[in-house]
Amino acid sequence: MEAFSFKVKLWLAAAAAFSVLAFAGSAGSAAAQASTSPYCGGTLTAGQYCVGAQRWLYQAYGWGDQGGVCVGVWEYTVQACTSAANTGVYSAAVGQNVWTYPFIRDNFNGANNVHGVALTH
Repeated sequence: MEAFSFKVKLWLAAAAAFSVLAFAGSAGSAAAQASTSPYCGGTLTAGQYCVGAQRWLYQAYGWGDQGGVCVGVWEYTVQACTSAANTGVYSAAVGQNVWTYPFIRDNFNGANNVHGVALTH
């Protein structure tokens, strides 16, 4: 009889542990809503721009290794720029996720290795 109650207690403990892990996993995934995705990494020449793949986003971010960049969200013509190397810049936020294209433009007088990141929530 004592062995049976030990097995029952073991099963109950395992079920309780699984329930706690399942609840914690579902609560954690619901809370983690913000994400980023890269776009347009590579070298651009002076004034050249790159448009990333269409995706859900609310803002674009970018920087250049040799000089400044300008970033934006395609349907929103306002772009934000920096003129210094390794200085990141955010585009204007569109307020909500939109299905659109992020872009980045070389704002340097020569070749610039650029990095773009799209933000979503």
